[in-house]
Amino acid sequence: MALRLLPWASEFGAGIEAAVDPAPPQAAEVDAGVEHSRWGAVAPADREPRALRIVDGVRRVEAHAMEDGAAAEPDGEGPALGLFGSLAVGAVAVEPGAPARILESTIRLERCYVATSADATGRVLPAGRSELRFRPRHAPNASTPRDLVAALNRAMLDEEAVLAAELSAAGEALVLVDGPLRRRRPGERAVGYVKRIHQWYVGPAERAVAEALAVGERTPLFRIEDRREAGRYAWYARTAALASRFHPLAGVVRMECDGDLPVAAASHLADDATSALPRLVPTAARDPRAPQNLLPVGALERALTHRLGDRRRVRRILIASVGDEAALAERSA
Repeated sequence: MALRLLPWASEFGAGIEAAVDPAPPQAAEVDAGVEHSRWGAVAPADREPRALRIVDGVRRVEAHAMEDGAAAEPDGEGPALGLFGSLAVGAVAVEPGAPARILESTIRLERCYVATSADATGRVLPAGRSELRFRPRHAPNASTPRDLVAALNRAMLDEEAVLAAELSAAGEALVLVDGPLRRRRPGERAVGYVKRIHQWYVGPAERAVAEALAVGERTPLFRIEDRREAGRYAWYARTAALASRFHPLAGVVRMECDGDLPVAAASHLADDATSALPRLVPTAARDPRAPQNLLPVGALERALTHRLGDRRRVRRILIASVGDEAALAERSA
């Protein structure tokens, strides 16, 4: 048995985190025969490069918090949990024959205070000549700090979906949304790009087809029906050829599109999206998550993270402002 490496730098985890057993999750029903009854590599026909809009977001936990006292919870049984977070979403344009450019007009920044308490209030914190506004967000099903982080992540995904839908409706450009679609409906020209594989959805025979793909090829479509999420079409595509020291599945990503599309439209969209990938792949020297983290995505992530501001400064502002608030409360008690 040959030992192969996975290419991502270790601090980013592994690009493949699916269980060794490739059985589909119990909650999902998968139809692998929606496009072709027999599985084999699909090579999209040669076509002119399409204009792309790639949507991504970043989020950051600034501080965790707790609200003490009976007022924190309606039943008065204990403290409420809170989280100060920041998120930003935006898009990058990739035009044929031109360098990628970040669409500044699409960037949206939000700071929020996510809390388990339904009557949690936001915070406006002085920051020199400006201020930081953390708007309240209620997380009704949250009971742990990890749940609040998940709620912050969902808020980011929702903003990505809104932006992707706007861009999809605005023109003929193909829209790539970084990450799975899940419950999102980002439009008829939008495709989810899943660079970290958590679940195979298909069996060993279909996975072997994905492993043998050449650069720019894809598998046939398969349909995922999940009672927790919207139905969607999905396929695997190879972004790059790697050296033999790396496992061949390491250059494979999953892509998804709206399950309400006719199969022929989904197939055409899959060909367009698969054909666009190879020209966007970074080298390991450019991105520690190569080859899956596309070059424009890495640039957009860096720009959005810069928009969040210096993490240490934001934390200092939080500590100073909330500390003053706590001291005032103690003096008033």
